[in-house]
Amino acid sequence: MSEVDNIYFSRFAQIKGQSFDYIVIGGGAYGTSFTHRVLQHNPQARILVLEKGDYLIPDHIQNIPPAYIKLNTSVGIRPWTYHGSADMKLSLNFMPQIPYVGGRALFWNAWTPQPDSSEMPDWPAQAIERLDNQWYPTGEFMGRRYSLEIPGNRNQSLNRFMGERLFSQLANISGAKPQPSPSALDSAMATGQGVAPEDWAKFSPISVLVNDVQAYASLKVVVNAEVEKLIAKGDVVTEIITKEGSLSVGNAKVILACNTLEAGFILTKSFPDDKLVGKNLCGHIRSWLAARIPVSSLPVLTNQLQTVAYYLPGIDKTTNRLMHTHISVVHNPQPAESYDVLYRILPDASSPEAVATYQDPDYVVIMLHSMGEFLGERSANSWNYVTTNPLGEAEVYIQMKETDRQFWDAMDKTTYDVMHALAGDAPLEYQHNNPDGSFTWEKLPPDNIRNQGLVHEAGTLWMGDDPATSVTTLNGQMHRYPNVYGLGSMLFPRPGSWNPTLTGVAQSFALADELSGPHQDKNQ
Repeated sequence: MSEVDNIYFSRFAQIKGQSFDYIVIGGGAYGTSFTHRVLQHNPQARILVLEKGDYLIPDHIQNIPPAYIKLNTSVGIRPWTYHGSADMKLSLNFMPQIPYVGGRALFWNAWTPQPDSSEMPDWPAQAIERLDNQWYPTGEFMGRRYSLEIPGNRNQSLNRFMGERLFSQLANISGAKPQPSPSALDSAMATGQGVAPEDWAKFSPISVLVNDVQAYASLKVVVNAEVEKLIAKGDVVTEIITKEGSLSVGNAKVILACNTLEAGFILTKSFPDDKLVGKNLCGHIRSWLAARIPVSSLPVLTNQLQTVAYYLPGIDKTTNRLMHTHISVVHNPQPAESYDVLYRILPDASSPEAVATYQDPDYVVIMLHSMGEFLGERSANSWNYVTTNPLGEAEVYIQMKETDRQFWDAMDKTTYDVMHALAGDAPLEYQHNNPDGSFTWEKLPPDNIRNQGLVHEAGTLWMGDDPATSVTTLNGQMHRYPNVYGLGSMLFPRPGSWNPTLTGVAQSFALADELSGPHQDKNQ
């Protein structure tokens, strides 16, 4: 354990034999949000957070110096064997887990769209309505805002010009959903708690968790306590097996706040006779496209950094699959002076190579990142699923169907349509990425814009009313083991296309309110 671990967190032996009201598995965005909300209602609530890893960094990686950016591509793990389709021409696999306190939210890009009911197909109506009162407090908690503008990024002229251009061309973009105004395209981003309007940061759960550990004596966080298995007697989970030893559950409620895949691994290992757990694995396929246009083609540029971001939702009506495109537009006329500001506010600064894309002062760079649904089936016969084999090893099975391929073709077309809409009549040069991380700019587009990393996995504990056709109730409580709850995208019957973090935190708040809010106090 590091010195930070020793100061703020606990060892497994220190909490052995203690009783808790809640045992939360996972110290990432959802586990931290649930814990924080419960403690707001009841500061004496006894909460244990079991975290797979230990301390890595104190904040989101873009909130600390750029020197640390390489961590983003070097600390992830894939603790599973992947079995994928052999005919997709890509070595598809899910993006790595981050086995440290804070999880993937240490590196996430902070896009926080709020889906409406039309973007949540196959969700029970009550599950959607349950979140109505959570969107505002969740947005406040995460510091949600709609502009990247801060000192050093006075982007009003570029934002207005490109937003109006995109809005005027929506009819020419295949699959784009109509929007009421150009401002509706402005992307919502999460900047964290207490960030002043003139400043910028990205929401990260680790600072919330560390603050809560110091504020509430009843909260304990144990690091290096990877959960391997749950033990049940009848319909009650009574014991949690970790790599550090076993833990009695007692009267605690067990909250699965870990990664969707990991929850599936834990439960299929724990309850191999359950035919639904781990099935219906779904998520997002992705396409990336970057291009640049000469600064002379835009009349609104200034002599300082202008970075803007938009979010365009869409649907392919042929396959009835949802998609969206993240859009970043950057003019960086003084790269050396603006490097730190650019790094801090970029929506997709996932690697040194990504930041390097924006360093030529003679061009405006347009970066597009499209995501859309791939689906499993909500049944024991799902072709996409997670499981554990007889040796206890985690396995992931993904089979892309013809409908997935058709949809990916449609999403690629949408991506190119968006690029042409934003470029207008300006000549385009496309970014071509090389295996060594370098890139070149070419007049012809790349042969393939599809990314092999599957993201935003969902569905392994999908919710519903009927125990015969779903794993959990509408609030994430397992039908079969009612003292166990899930949080986040593991509960989604279908992923939609939107980034799931805002919705997962809203679910975390809703569950915390239901289990520990004022109405509960009145009934006790």
